[in-house]
Amino acid sequence: MNRSSRSQKSVLPCPFPAGVIPDAEWEEICDCLTRPPEKAIRLRPEAALGQGVQSEFPFRNEPVPWFDSLEFGRGRFLCEEFQPGKFLHHAAGIYYIQDAGSMLALRLLELRPSEVIADLCAAPGAKASAILEMVGPGSGWLLANEPIRGRIPALEYSLARTGFPRYAVTSRDPSELEHAFPHSFDAVLVDAPCTGQTLVSRGKQNVAAFSAAQIEHSAARQRRILSHAAGMVRPGGRIVYSTCTFAFEENEGVIAAFLSEHPSWGVEECPSLERWKSPFAPGGYRLWPHRDRCAGAYAVRLRCFTTDLSKTRFTEKQAGASMPHSTARLRTSPWDHEDVGMLRDALIETRGKQRFGWAAGIPKAWIDVASSGPEVAFQPASFWLPSHSLALRRDGGWTPHQAVELSDSDAIRYIQGNALPSVGLGWFVATWNHHPLGWLHSNAQRANNSLPTAARQR
Repeated sequence: MNRSSRSQKSVLPCPFPAGVIPDAEWEEICDCLTRPPEKAIRLRPEAALGQGVQSEFPFRNEPVPWFDSLEFGRGRFLCEEFQPGKFLHHAAGIYYIQDAGSMLALRLLELRPSEVIADLCAAPGAKASAILEMVGPGSGWLLANEPIRGRIPALEYSLARTGFPRYAVTSRDPSELEHAFPHSFDAVLVDAPCTGQTLVSRGKQNVAAFSAAQIEHSAARQRRILSHAAGMVRPGGRIVYSTCTFAFEENEGVIAAFLSEHPSWGVEECPSLERWKSPFAPGGYRLWPHRDRCAGAYAVRLRCFTTDLSKTRFTEKQAGASMPHSTARLRTSPWDHEDVGMLRDALIETRGKQRFGWAAGIPKAWIDVASSGPEVAFQPASFWLPSHSLALRRDGGWTPHQAVELSDSDAIRYIQGNALPSVGLGWFVATWNHHPLGWLHSNAQRANNSLPTAARQR
């Protein structure tokens, strides 16, 4: 960035109470906004355990100190100038590219695989996919909500990459979800829409994010969302509130207003994060671009201390009965003679030009409000094709009829979108090091690549 741009950043209005942050330190923070933060990745849970190829990364890396736990997840800073999205490990879902600052909220969430979680502002899906990976094939559920419909495809793709189907996607205002699911969740993540001041360093926001008008507008919206989130949490449950902004009014200020209006709630501290505690109010945590190698972040955990045990999750009235499940052989036309594979313990539902394979036991009320879920097939014309998300499914209830393990060179050609030599006849799930990559449709001459454009890398 040129000198004039640096000068412009250095005189940004400081969004903190006077005297708390020294002027020299604020100038240092502003200087960090002139360059991108260090790249980071979040490891798939199996990768965090170091199982097989998952621990053999093609670049040097270092732990993200606030997110380095076998129990709650692990992140890594890249020590070299690589594009982490251009490796087979990324295509295979072994890691997810994510700013290290956004992992702070995941650490505070402290998710258990049996819990029922709502992510109220889920797109593009970095945190939602982490939650779903931790839920895995267990007994928990994720309701991933994104009110802005134009952002839903990115969220759907992120969730599909995990390979786990225990989720539903909604596109509702939080007030609607509070009405539909009162006191039903163990935890709610509110990664609140904000001015995005930390995103200036990544070129995704401009200096207007520091204006008083934008800060107040965002804070008002955040207070509303947080209030509706509280109505969705069961007694004893929790909310993790996070932002990607520096502004006091959008962080500690929002929490202070919430606590004044919700006396049964309180801030719950996390002793292992003491190093990053907020200087403005107890219980919250901040990451700083000049100290922590990331864009910056704020997060806090709130606990509901009410003892009203009549407010339990998933009562028949609130959530409805769980949906029955079935075992289905999935076929696609015009190749009706070829079985794509076997999907067990799932509810198959057709909506227009999509078919979903809901995981067994999903509450009926979730399906009623969902805009989408684990897609298993789609209809581009007069025929049906197997979905990319079906090929990636790893829940144990899915067995493809045919699969082919690719060499490194063929896997590279595949993720670039190229056809491969024939591997037989019919539909095959292409795998690399036993990780699913997507579909091949093979005839006697060649195996045609069915990888979606969004999943291809050049």
